[in-house]
Amino acid sequence: MKLPHFDYEAPETVPEAVELLAEHLDEASVLAGGQSLIPLLAMRLAYPAVLIDINGIAELSGVSAANGWVTIGAMTREYVAENSGTVAGTVPLLAAALPLIGHEAIRNRGTIGGSLAHADPTSSS
Repeated sequence: MKLPHFDYEAPETVPEAVELLAEHLDEASVLAGGQSLIPLLAMRLAYPAVLIDINGIAELSGVSAANGWVTIGAMTREYVAENSGTVAGTVPLLAAALPLIGHEAIRNRGTIGGSLAHADPTSSS
């Protein structure tokens, strides 16, 4: 099935993305990995006027630990978190759960933020 028509924006910084989201409000959808959003678009369950692709915003990706806290960026691919020594060493339950998300192809493209935003524990439809 074809996706519905939408305008496409690809901001390169967080301020640009925030500005686009503020401008378009509920008419926008954010594209990260697309493992949850693209099937929703294809099934015509989502009709955004604007698709805001945040894949080019490097600062939204990565895993780090400091002062007893682990930070996982919203654009971090699930396979990156799955293979992270930081996650394994500090959040072993998460490290054990990550390989159970969808299948390998889903984890290679899907993002932590996308799974949380769509409340999609399998990251696939």
